[in-house]
Amino acid sequence: MAGTFTARASAFVASAALSKRVKSRASGAALRRGAVRVEAVSVEIRHEGKTYNVEVADGDSILDVALDAGIELRYDCKMGVCMMCPAKVVAGKVDQSGSMLSDDVEEKGYALLCCAKPIGGDVVIQTVSEEELLDEQLCSSG
Repeated sequence: MAGTFTARASAFVASAALSKRVKSRASGAALRRGAVRVEAVSVEIRHEGKTYNVEVADGDSILDVALDAGIELRYDCKMGVCMMCPAKVVAGKVDQSGSMLSDDVEEKGYALLCCAKPIGGDVVIQTVSEEELLDEQLCSSG
């Protein structure tokens, strides 16, 4: 009797494992067919003499993706207020809704990476010092 129970338990475990693999393969096939689609664009980040390339998915901030990739960028609040993650957009465009930068400073290409989300491809970012951004922000507002 114990042998029959063990055989049934082993068959159940094997069946569950097979079912999990089939579901996993089906999910992978659905992703390949585009059932769940996440757009990502390449962003080049120039920071402290080094160049990094990251893939930023739709809706992600450049800062979060860069930190996940191990790039050591300064930041604090991640809400577009503290001005500790400044950069200049060298090429391409970013949306930084929610950032506390003035419109004229944004028009000069400055961005806060915690709020910056690439629009389209070919985005190149150069980090700058907080002092540079603050000088620009304070001089522009007067």
